[in-house]
Amino acid sequence: MFRISRRLDYGLQVMIALASNNTGRPIPSAQLSESLNIPLPFLHQIAHTLMQSGLIKATPGPRGGLRLNHPAKNITVLKIAEVLEGPICLTPCLEDTEDCPRNEICTSRLMWEELQNNIIAYLSSTTLEKLAAYSELMSVQSETQPVEENQDAPIQEG
Repeated sequence: MFRISRRLDYGLQVMIALASNNTGRPIPSAQLSESLNIPLPFLHQIAHTLMQSGLIKATPGPRGGLRLNHPAKNITVLKIAEVLEGPICLTPCLEDTEDCPRNEICTSRLMWEELQNNIIAYLSSTTLEKLAAYSELMSVQSETQPVEENQDAPIQEG
């Protein structure tokens, strides 16, 4: 079925971490790799693609690392997805409408097109700023939630 690639998932996690960075300093790749549990060579591949697109920039040197190249409010999840995976296209018939003789009367094509348009609309309306705010909120909530005793204990029947 539909599945987001690991490349996109990790890339989005990296971008959220960079957007959440309030220090003003670049974040070293090794630190991102460790904190996000992304293999460092894979993180380098993803970062290279994001740098080529202009979404992030790298600062070399011992105090160097990665940072966003644009304000988080100006970067959408759609842009990140297209940079890392290419255009969103759920089926080949939505890519090239001339190949199918049933194009004008195909009900399933209409459904896939509507779904694709909804996905694109959602991803284009979701900014990195919004996701960074959610991430910070989730961090605060996880720090303040009391841990119940025996929450991992199996349920015993009496």
